[in-house]
Amino acid sequence: MRGGFKPLEGQVIIVTGAASGLGLEAARLAAKAGAAVVLAAGDDQAVRAVCAELGQSGGRVHPVAADAASEAGCDRVARATAARFGRIDSWIEAGGGEAALAHAAKALSLHLGERDEPTALVGFGRRMGRAARGELRQAKGRIAATLIRLPRDWRPDSPAKAAAQAALHAVARPMGSMAVAAKGQRLSTVTAARKHPGVMAGLGVGVLALAGVALWLGRGRLSGAAEAVRPRVARAVRPAVLGAVRRRPLQAAKLAAKHPRQALKIARALR
Repeated sequence: MRGGFKPLEGQVIIVTGAASGLGLEAARLAAKAGAAVVLAAGDDQAVRAVCAELGQSGGRVHPVAADAASEAGCDRVARATAARFGRIDSWIEAGGGEAALAHAAKALSLHLGERDEPTALVGFGRRMGRAARGELRQAKGRIAATLIRLPRDWRPDSPAKAAAQAALHAVARPMGSMAVAAKGQRLSTVTAARKHPGVMAGLGVGVLALAGVALWLGRGRLSGAAEAVRPRVARAVRPAVLGAVRRRPLQAAKLAAKHPRQALKIARALR
């Protein structure tokens, strides 16, 4: 892909499952941010009512009645979007699960044409299905997908704002994967940190500093205090350390091989 992702306010975004819940929240936030939004859902009356509400607030919105869980439904949404706005920049799939995500990827591939700009696809769930991964491979890099993992306690009436905000971040800056913390109130600690690369770089230094403090506290007369503080320090920094290792396993392995004793001490401190 030769181009870059458009700012959110300049995008044409499809949101499926937009009549209620997570899809509705994502559509509202996207319209408020200035994007042109196509709201798609199986219930024609409901999606038109939502569009009328958003349109009164100045949003550039367009309703499409279609079943996003079917291939024909996703193709209909893509054709309607291209006819109304001339292009598709992003697709947020919030209603039909794994099957709908695969159909959305296929519909995007068919309607991208020869454009240089990349297209973002965002889905919610626990995993990216095999069919969706296959469609993304067929797209040959023209679609950047982000899967937002919802917590196991997620319900249709769970707070949707944090997950919807994550989706809008991903359409402009795809991240591959994101995660929502338990009860849906916020993003996971690692995801929140990954949204800000500069913070993550500083956090890496902070992790080493905190680990060093934890090790130092284990010496001499402060050994008693160390036993109380060490678990708290470990809980605070463990997610960031594990996330950094998963993203850069080769660099982490090289660093551990170069400084084995220090790596072992840090691993023990963070247990």
